[in-house]
Amino acid sequence: MQEFEKWLARVLLLNSALALGVCLGLLGGPLSGADRYLVFGAALLGFLSAVAALKRWRLGLWGGGLYYALQLFSYFPADSGWQFSVKAGVSIGLIFHLASAVLVVNIVAAALLAATIFALARRKLPNC
Repeated sequence: MQEFEKWLARVLLLNSALALGVCLGLLGGPLSGADRYLVFGAALLGFLSAVAALKRWRLGLWGGGLYYALQLFSYFPADSGWQFSVKAGVSIGLIFHLASAVLVVNIVAAALLAATIFALARRKLPNC
């Protein structure tokens, strides 16, 4: 199980590095003010969580779960209303066209969130 947790931490570290590249404008187009700070905060959360997970701290896995939960859904309304999107790290989306908006479910974030929850659940079981 330790190897699986190390793998999860390394993937989280890679995703946070990609998020930092997005934040700095090295990958994709440059981000505007509020989006840049949101992606930078997510990248910092991912990096610190990956370091904590590599040290086998349970907090690192919880932070990784939060990092992937932030990326799980993106919401874009048809009008100029409130929207939510954190595009940090690898993203392969399942797109739902609703009547008044577009909802994107990040499949990679969902899979990695499920793996992180599995690792946390295995830690709570005895003899693991």
